[in-house]
Amino acid sequence: MEFYANLHTHSTHSDGKYSPEELVKVAKDEGYKALAITDHDTATAYPFLKAECEKQGLDCIFGVEFTATSDLLGGGSFHTVAFDFDPEYPEMKEYLRRLSVNETEQTKHCFDRAQSEGGLLDITWDEVLEYNGAITWLCNEHLFRAMKAKGLVTDLDYQPFFDAYFGDRRFEVEPPYKFLDIKELIDLVHRAGGILLIAHPHNRLHLIEELVKLGADGLEVWHPELDEEERAKAYKIALDNDLFVSGGCDHSGLCGGLYASFEKPEECPFYIPDMSTGNTEMHFRELKERKINKEERAKIIAAL
Repeated sequence: MEFYANLHTHSTHSDGKYSPEELVKVAKDEGYKALAITDHDTATAYPFLKAECEKQGLDCIFGVEFTATSDLLGGGSFHTVAFDFDPEYPEMKEYLRRLSVNETEQTKHCFDRAQSEGGLLDITWDEVLEYNGAITWLCNEHLFRAMKAKGLVTDLDYQPFFDAYFGDRRFEVEPPYKFLDIKELIDLVHRAGGILLIAHPHNRLHLIEELVKLGADGLEVWHPELDEEERAKAYKIALDNDLFVSGGCDHSGLCGGLYASFEKPEECPFYIPDMSTGNTEMHFRELKERKINKEERAKIIAAL
């Protein structure tokens, strides 16, 4: 499979390692021709992505990775990727604001607890805020980068830092706002003018039919969590049901930026071969144009 676009990445505006500008360069150097930053629950990176893609000659599309709850999972959650919606649509703008409050308050709670236990005493919360500027969704990554800028840590210190102060302890604080139910999220994205795909549906392909009935527009096929058999099944489901198709590296690969935390890239649990995941040019064009290419899809189905 020849990949053209990487449509699932994260930047410093959520829990990614690269600024939007850095991410564009890494993606281009790896070989991608198009890019989406799908930061967790925040839309603030897109203006920077778009400007840098224009400079570097890459195509791009606006996206966000949202979490949604669902009774289909007994109250568990789905990750989704929403594309090409209006983040200034009033209901969506307010929901994004609430999601930033959730993450930032959780991070502040972990920071305060660490200091009360005698850790993280060489940095203040005001310094974290100052270093991260206009970024509104603040997680452990933002604290770590501020510490790194002060010379307190290096990239190789990240995993011990995370394990000591965050990890499962992040969930000890109850967020002030709840994630939307999957149906509510689909409807909100649609009202805001966008489309919503189910992200990395590992072990959840049996639920796609129900999710499509609720209004989901497609699914990720080429993602590191899906093995070759699951990718083939997901692709067939998408083609048979005229669903949009996406794919990307998420936190894996060169664009994930996590290799720097390990002595050798292949030691990283998120290691994948270069250009081994993403989206084809045809399916990227379908997403951008909101139009299924039935003629080309018929050829693909006939060849399967």
